[in-house]
Amino acid sequence: MQFNYITFILIILGVRALAQTDLTKTDPQRASAAIILEQPADDARIKNRQHERVPSLVTSADGKTIFVVWYSGGKEEGPGNYATLAVSTDGGKSWKNDQLVVFPKESTTRVYDAALWRDKSGQVWLFYATALNNEYWDLKGGVHAIPVTWNGKKVVHGKSRLLSYGIMMNKPLYVPQKDFALFPVSVWKLSPDALQKPGYVQDGTFIHRFDYNGKKKRALTTLVPYSSVRMADSARTYDEHMVVQTSDNGAMLCFVRGDKRTIYYCKSTDYGASWSKLEPFRLTGPTTSSRFHIRRLASGNLLLVMNDNRNRLDMTAFISKDGGKTWPHKLLLDERDWVSYPDVDQTADGTIHVTYDRERTGAMDILYCRFKEEDVILGNQKNIFRTRVNP
Repeated sequence: MQFNYITFILIILGVRALAQTDLTKTDPQRASAAIILEQPADDARIKNRQHERVPSLVTSADGKTIFVVWYSGGKEEGPGNYATLAVSTDGGKSWKNDQLVVFPKESTTRVYDAALWRDKSGQVWLFYATALNNEYWDLKGGVHAIPVTWNGKKVVHGKSRLLSYGIMMNKPLYVPQKDFALFPVSVWKLSPDALQKPGYVQDGTFIHRFDYNGKKKRALTTLVPYSSVRMADSARTYDEHMVVQTSDNGAMLCFVRGDKRTIYYCKSTDYGASWSKLEPFRLTGPTTSSRFHIRRLASGNLLLVMNDNRNRLDMTAFISKDGGKTWPHKLLLDERDWVSYPDVDQTADGTIHVTYDRERTGAMDILYCRFKEEDVILGNQKNIFRTRVNP
């Protein structure tokens, strides 16, 4: 028992030291592994796409602009992948594609698993991951962040910064009671011998923290380790975890993608500083091993969007009015096969905006839909607006 405890403490200290390191200085190759292409409509490097996948969505603070990012490039998931950003200024009816592309500097690098988030000040951030040296996953990854804004004609962006090693495939959570944001960062362990490989950094399902320190606006910098979710290697896959506040007194849920067609969840009562034991999520019926989205709506109710099936079909929105204890309300968004990886935002008028992909190497759809909370409660499919984002 003493050995296990000491080992655990050493791991935590190692992760803390690693995450507090300014990686833009200690790992400059990774920090500068991508370049930004602005409105590269005629650039041959982004033509002839063979796959389109893993979208993320956010709206501007005023709700007038919708951003959707996803990745493509190369023959499949691997070197040559890049992230591309589309913009809509008419409520999702039409889309301006390839307004900004995060492109690998070297042909041996991949840029992938991008995510979008609006911080406490209303600033939109585009996050992306990298893998170097011709690898699908190079044991380190990297959570890179770029501030982006639509100025009416183009996307204006700031400098990219490497915040942490790992992958972040779901949105951070701003916690107003603590004035910090929690970042669901995963360092994958895709093989049992990962610990013996050169370049290994501590794997795990982590929650990192960024403190605003009372400032209304603060640029994102290095993330600080905060907590982690303990998950057996036998149940782990890509994690893709996400944290949601269920009350204002410290109660939270963390959902985690697991192996064997299972989504797991755990609870916190101390603003995410510690977590209960993971257990399978069965409150809505069957789940599959795929990304989901969970958030607290303006009403205080919880929204969960995921496949209501053991396979990647029946994309469905669920509502809970009791902090996630029951989920009696649902709305089927898309019943077709191979729909997956939803991401969501809500605007001040109550509209819920959703993106997801379909048939990543077939139809190659990046889709957008919108509806209201009452549509979910009433099961009203007539009010769902849906369109394709990519050309």
